[in-house]
Amino acid sequence: MTEHHLKGRFRSSAGEIAWGTDGTGPDVVLVHGTPANSVIWRGVIDRLRSDFRFHYLDLPGYGASEKFEGQDVRLRTFARVLREFVDHLGIDRPHLVGHDFGAATVLGAHLVEAVPARSLIIADGVVLNPWGTPYARHVREHVEAFAGVPGHIHRAMLAVQLTTGVSRPLSVQMEEALIAPWTGEVGQSAYYRQIALYDHDYTGRLEALYPGIRVPTLILWGEEDRWVDPTVGQRLAALVPGSRLETLPDAGHFSMLDVPGLFASLLRAELTAHGSVPA
Repeated sequence: MTEHHLKGRFRSSAGEIAWGTDGTGPDVVLVHGTPANSVIWRGVIDRLRSDFRFHYLDLPGYGASEKFEGQDVRLRTFARVLREFVDHLGIDRPHLVGHDFGAATVLGAHLVEAVPARSLIIADGVVLNPWGTPYARHVREHVEAFAGVPGHIHRAMLAVQLTTGVSRPLSVQMEEALIAPWTGEVGQSAYYRQIALYDHDYTGRLEALYPGIRVPTLILWGEEDRWVDPTVGQRLAALVPGSRLETLPDAGHFSMLDVPGLFASLLRAELTAHGSVPA
């Protein structure tokens, strides 16, 4: 894996955000989900950087971005921060790509925060109620107890959780890049904070708006996704006019990690097809 750089910083309404830019070409904004950070896009960026200019950020409370007690890390806040990020970059009608929570973030930014988009690409998205794995729902019901477990047990639980999100083992380097931001006193508190603030009301609000989407929309889903069932992708495709659903064989929830070549190929085709389509 090429080294992942987050050299940019900007002060959002939900704390300082770490971000980076890589590549040359039409602007593409990549938004990760939970419990990840922008490193999940590295393999895709490395494959497409000669044709597209990628902008990526760690969401508030995630990765290298600021984490603090009382931080608002709800989906509605992520959508607002994404609008602030696009404004900060000064880019016009970027392609918006979102995975997991990032999918709801992208859709909220476009539908609620009025961020113009050239196209929308939704991957294994947390976009329709009800959502949340049985483990995540259990943790949310007992979040104070889980937040107080010793750090080594917390780390071990995270490692096991991640194995259920992929169809092939993560590299040691990727596993560490995903787990490390959630460790230590600040990181562990931030991890359970975001679970405590799961924002089901916001996804319910978005669901009513999906039929109003008027930009090209591609929906990508891992056939072996055990976190968000592939039928959710089918339901979303039925709600979004003119959208197209592609399922990715041999891929779990983190489809861009399981099959980065296939993911990048489908993304390239979609971005190229709609490179000059107005919003």
